[in-house]
Amino acid sequence: MKFDLHSHSTASDGKLSPEAMLELAVAEKLSLFALTDHDSIQGFRIIEALKSEKAPDLTLVPGIEFSSQWSGVGIHVVGLDFDPDHPVLQEGIAAQGQRRADRAITIGKKLEKLGMPGVLDKALALSGDAQKVGRPHFARAMVDAGFIKSVDRAFKQYLGDGKACDVKSLWPKMSEVIEWIIASGGVPVLAHPLKYKMTRSKRERLLTTFKDAGGQAVEVTEKSQDPAQHRHVVSICERLGLAGSGGSDFHGFKEYTLPLGHVDPIPSTLVPIWQLFNHTPIPISS
Repeated sequence: MKFDLHSHSTASDGKLSPEAMLELAVAEKLSLFALTDHDSIQGFRIIEALKSEKAPDLTLVPGIEFSSQWSGVGIHVVGLDFDPDHPVLQEGIAAQGQRRADRAITIGKKLEKLGMPGVLDKALALSGDAQKVGRPHFARAMVDAGFIKSVDRAFKQYLGDGKACDVKSLWPKMSEVIEWIIASGGVPVLAHPLKYKMTRSKRERLLTTFKDAGGQAVEVTEKSQDPAQHRHVVSICERLGLAGSGGSDFHGFKEYTLPLGHVDPIPSTLVPIWQLFNHTPIPISS
């Protein structure tokens, strides 16, 4: 089965519109697809309305990627297979939108103090909406303004985790966003555990805390990044009884190298996440 349960559109910080993402999912012959925009289901709503006409054979999973914090680290939690109309989820999305807008102002002020004025306005223009502006918008704005040579360099010097313009203090606790997802009937998934810069022991504490807070699955398709670390994450999931999920984290920009749907299989020792779905009928063998 070809699947992708982590991707982004212009409804957050991706390059392609939701409509184009649906067309790409069909072109890639995905069986199972989730658009997981940051703190938003706007793109999912658009695809949902188009799916029956343009992609009747594609199984579309409701998805979102919430920003949160844990132990001083910005952590992303993907929610899958939830009720999009649930009031708890809607309240969480609204709160995140305001936090995102406040964070954008804070990042803009930090960049201005570092001699890079006007980046906030450019980032807002790129995002089209103050409530969906993200660090990639700031990075591209910095490049466009000539303050930095590349998006990668912008993250390494200013916007990456722990850097001068990384603002995570506004995000809710990881346990809180997990509660939103569970309340709406969804499955909380720890996103890309190998992207967080932490020791093996701290990563193990992260997964344990995630499980204790109600988390149910972990993205485990990152083995190309570091095979040894990948095996370690999988072994923790086995011990804790966490299911396996995965996705490309596709944004459509060249700095994100994985194409949509180019996802490694979920290890056979883990329960695949779609076996936990209640809202999304899975018409294929798991």
